[in-house]
Amino acid sequence: MVRLLSLCLGLVALLSACGPIYETQYSMIPPTTSQGRLCVSQCQQERSLCRQTCSMSEQACRADARSRAAYEYESYVRRQSAEKKPIKKSVSDFENSYGCSSNSCHDRCEANYRDCFGGLCGGQVIANRVCTMFCDQQGAAAPSQAPMMSSQSTVPLSAPTAPLQSAPVGNDRSLCVRGMRVEVQWKGDWYPATVTGAARSDGRCPVHYEDYGSEDDEAVSLKRIRPR
Repeated sequence: MVRLLSLCLGLVALLSACGPIYETQYSMIPPTTSQGRLCVSQCQQERSLCRQTCSMSEQACRADARSRAAYEYESYVRRQSAEKKPIKKSVSDFENSYGCSSNSCHDRCEANYRDCFGGLCGGQVIANRVCTMFCDQQGAAAPSQAPMMSSQSTVPLSAPTAPLQSAPVGNDRSLCVRGMRVEVQWKGDWYPATVTGAARSDGRCPVHYEDYGSEDDEAVSLKRIRPR
């Protein structure tokens, strides 16, 4: 245990010595046409299906890992018993599910969605480079912002997307009114949603995401809400 802790501390120290760590977050500006918005809705459905497939694959992988672990544990118990040796291990010692994570699969779902949103539907995807760790290290650069996968050539560059891009975001309680149609930020993307009630005592606003089930409803900070 001490060795593992020392290894973790050493890794953190090594990473901090390398300077700030950045990740790319994305802002989504919806298309202005009804056809474009319908296209985005279809993209969202495809992403939901992709996410479900990722989750099902991970569950199947973990179930298989548990099954193999149970078989190997039984073999170990029989061997130890035959040799009259103590049984010091448990089933968990034989379980190897490290390769079952669906993170990379979900990342592909998000990348495909951004391609669909910006390249097919005529929306805009803006990449934001944000510092996430060791941001106080010397030489940390300001976050960069660059448009990606902008609308197709068939969509005029002068399309009136500026109001959406400059929409105010902040602690505006006037946005948290039941039935209000808003956009909610989640992991850098903006999603259409509807407010389902008044602001709570902690300042959060309950919302329902369009094209998603009620299981995805949540109460979000007002900083994550902007008018649609």
